[in-house]
Amino acid sequence: MNITLNLDLPSYQPLNASGGYAYVNGGSRGIVVYRNFDEFVALDRHSTYDSQNPAAIVNVNPDNFFELIDTLSGSKFSIMSGVVIKEPAKFGLKRYQAFWDGAYTVNIFN
Repeated sequence: MNITLNLDLPSYQPLNASGGYAYVNGGSRGIVVYRNFDEFVALDRHSTYDSQNPAAIVNVNPDNFFELIDTLSGSKFSIMSGVVIKEPAKFGLKRYQAFWDGAYTVNIFN
């Protein structure tokens, strides 16, 4: 997998500031990309709890933007690392490599 994001595009505008995030096609069930200052974190949205269920997808928690939540199980994960912060999930989310060129391009890859 190799995905290139152009931060000039309107759909990725939130990634131009620290704390911004965007959903991207790719990975198993989509990817959420989060910007933490000069670091970009790319996590697979495929929840690790009941992973055979096609609806096992995480989204940014509307009540806490630092968390990803699986609304089926109630599991919560850190948006900055993908680690489990609330069970029943036992395993963290898959993290992809993300490289920022320092300007307007972010590359996401395995």
